[in-house]
Amino acid sequence: MRAHVSWNSYDVESVDISIGDITVNLSKDGQITNFYSESLNGNVDYNEDKNFDQYKFGKLKSIGNVKIDYWDDFNKNDPKVGKIKSIGDLKIDYWDSIGFDKDKLGKVKTVGNVSIDYYENDIIDNSRLGKLKSIGNVSIDYGTKDIIDQSKYKKLIKFGSVNLDYWNDKIMEKEKFGKLKSIKGNSKDVMVILL
Repeated sequence: MRAHVSWNSYDVESVDISIGDITVNLSKDGQITNFYSESLNGNVDYNEDKNFDQYKFGKLKSIGNVKIDYWDDFNKNDPKVGKIKSIGDLKIDYWDSIGFDKDKLGKVKTVGNVSIDYYENDIIDNSRLGKLKSIGNVSIDYGTKDIIDQSKYKKLIKFGSVNLDYWNDKIMEKEKFGKLKSIKGNSKDVMVILL
């Protein structure tokens, strides 16, 4: 799993999630932006039936032997309709309940057997609202409001085993205040990449 983090905001821009031989790119908004695999070889085909499969029309149908399918429902207002349902054997599902999870509505809920969660409404500090909270067993955290130290506010501070720290000296090294000071814990399996 690789988190792509902005040098400007120190926020997660996207995450690559590798399951089997397929890697899915999940945007910070909880949408699949692309996918790739070494097994994606062969002819490319598209859905062409505008009348019967309106929600699929013009979208990718297959690459070689790998078929891509999309969610359909009689209720066209369902937030899953038209979104990727499967890439080969890899199934994808989305948050579709409208109870307390309305901020998650339409965002990716699972990729294969990996669950994805997002921060919900927080009465004290909503700076994390809607941001990625966890991907499988990888927890994600951001700096919240802190009266004493504002250097980490709204910035990624933890992505699984990777910890990010920021300069917090406003007097001696004020030019560096709020800038990234260290990244510790990057590994082959969980990594933060700065963009």
